[in-house]
This record gives sequence, structure tokens and C-alpha cells, in this order.
Amino acid sequence: MLRTLIIALLLCSTVVCGQSEGVNPNNNVLIGLTNLGANRAAFGSPSLIKNPKKPIDGTVYIYDEWDNNGTVSSEETKVRLSNLNFNAQRNAFQSKINRDSVFTFNFRNLKEVVIKDKTFKNVYSPIHQKSRVFEVLIENKDFSIYKDYRIEIKDGNPDPQRGSPNDKYLLRYDYYVSQGENFEKFQLKKSKLLKLMGDKADKVEAYIKSNKLKIKKSKDLLKIMKYYNEL
Repeated sequence: MLRTLIIALLLCSTVVCGQSEGVNPNNNVLIGLTNLGANRAAFGSPSLIKNPKKPIDGTVYIYDEWDNNGTVSSEETKVRLSNLNFNAQRNAFQSKINRDSVFTFNFRNLKEVVIKDKTFKNVYSPIHQKSRVFEVLIENKDFSIYKDYRIEIKDGNPDPQRGSPNDKYLLRYDYYVSQGENFEKFQLKKSKLLKLMGDKADKVEAYIKSNKLKIKKSKDLLKIMKYYNEL
């Protein structure tokens, strides 16, 4: 049934997106996903790329290019894609359909998105008073640490001799920790991480020191948490 539905949607996908130059057939699958899922709820929708009224340097995406492999998963299905990116300004995953349009995923009906070595989930944030897409750095029975990407805009300088006249997108991020019923901003520092680890902290600190590990290096953080979870 699902396969029949996908084929039917693929056949009509050109009506939704148009036959513009550079269409990647891989992305047409995204159109087919629109009505899939346990409740027939949409995974997202296609839209045209709208350029800002005046030029802005930089990008709103966490990756400069679109050739990023990843998987988009719901409770029922998993789709592999080769052109995923995360729009930090919109707090949403997108996949490029062609040079003029993107497919924006609605994370409400997704379980997780994995892009390269990063895993993202939709988490309710009491601070933002809404659900938000975070990168999951640590997630276990004791606590979770999330990375929140956002975009700031730096104003251009009207004097060309003092810098670019254009505004510029700047990628920023914050960390949050969830432990029990507490959810708050977090500084990703060794002392702060060890404090979360309770009576295991001394052993973990010795492990970090003996292996010369750095908290802010993703591979090192994974090693630290693997050791912690095995204690």
C-alpha cells in the first residue's frame, strides 16, 4: 500500500515542484513522503527559496554545501538522503529539490534526523516554551546535553573601507542540559560535566586526564560518555 502511494505521488510530483532545471530524482522521494506515516500526517512540504531583499553574506545553514548524507526517521520508516542541511534560522531540516526550491521537514512527526556524525531530535524546551530541534550530544538515563544552533545577523558597515557593506549571517550555538525535571543552559566544560556525574566523577576525571581528552571534541566526548556509561 505504501509503495503504491509513493509511486502515485512521484508521478504527480512534477505538478507540485514544476520541471525546473537541475531536479534531483532523489528529492522527488521527499514529495512522496508528504502523506506517509501512522496518521497520514505530513512530514513536511516543498517551498520556493526566497532571497532577502538586500544581499546578506554567509549562510543560514550549518553546512556550506548540500552534499551531506543523512537519514530521516519516523516511527515507521527511514529515508536515506544525500543532500540534507539544517537551517539554523528556521530551526528546520531541509533538502534541496532544485536550485529554486527546498523541501522543509516538519519534525513533529519525525523520530530523529542523522546528518554526517550529528543526531538531532525534537525536544520540548521550557526556556523557549516550545519544542525545538536540538543536536543530541549526550543522552542517557541520568542526563542529556543538547546543542542549539541559531543565527545572528551582523550589520554591514556603510563605509566600505571599514568592512563589508552587506549584513552577514553568523552561526551561533548554546548548550542545554536536561536532568530530571530541570532544563537549563549549560557550559560545556569539564568541571560542569563532572558535576553531573555524581559519585562517578572522580573516576571519569582520572580517565579524561590519563587519555588527554578534550570535552569539546566530539570524538573525545563520546569516549568519555562510553566510559561513564560502563561504570
